[in-house]
Amino acid sequence: MIDPTKNDIVEHIPLKYLPLRKMVHIGGVVVPIIAVVCGKIYAISIVSYFMIIFLLMELLKSKVQILAALRPLLKDNEYKGFAADPFLYFAFILLLLLLSFYFDEGICYASIVVLTVGDGISTVAGVHGKRYYRDSNKTIEGAVAGTIAATVIGFPFVGALVFVGSVAGMIAEITSKRFDNITVPVAAFVSMVVVKYVIG
Repeated sequence: MIDPTKNDIVEHIPLKYLPLRKMVHIGGVVVPIIAVVCGKIYAISIVSYFMIIFLLMELLKSKVQILAALRPLLKDNEYKGFAADPFLYFAFILLLLLLSFYFDEGICYASIVVLTVGDGISTVAGVHGKRYYRDSNKTIEGAVAGTIAATVIGFPFVGALVFVGSVAGMIAEITSKRFDNITVPVAAFVSMVVVKYVIG
């Protein structure tokens, strides 16, 4: 295994933004809960509202100074340019909510759990890991932690099938160079759909 501390090519995870950013990231798990308790339309409205707020902030970012309190939420490149990762995060949660009208809603909600909890926990736990995946800054320990967390939290939505989505999502997360807010939910959703409707 390659140790990122001895490899200049590997981009380190900036710990200064990790706690607050990942807290918000993991907090997205409330969306499927809201969808179950209050209804899908309500959940879609809430996600759309925050997405609009985010886009307005992006439009104003170059014209006004961002509040210091929001600075820990952004990576350096996002502070200077368009924050693609947060946009994709909102977009794919919204997409999965919309897909729940046409596919098994439990699979859609579990995919959101894999994106929010699995991906978030994998990073938080991964920074303490020792077994790095190839030449990346992602660790096997992080992927395992993300799989376990997503499986436990997602179980009420779709039962044991969530394990399939969690494993697929974390494989996508640990192998993705960029845009894991796309690869993780897509891998989780597709794998669960295939197992339920094709194999099952």
